[in-house]
Amino acid sequence: MTNLYFECNFGISGNMAIGALLDLGADRKKLDKALQSMNLEKEFDYVISKKTNKLY
Repeated sequence: MTNLYFECNFGISGNMAIGALLDLGADRKKLDKALQSMNLEKEFDYVISKKTNKLY
């Protein structure tokens, strides 16, 4: 098992942290299950999509 430590002395943006974890190979189904377990459907909606910016 590999460990990952966040050293967030100055804070961290949640959406960027989730994006980075998914890029590293985190399980999307486990993320969905964890978010659904918080029962926030009436208060929040979340969308995860992959976008790429190509520079020419």
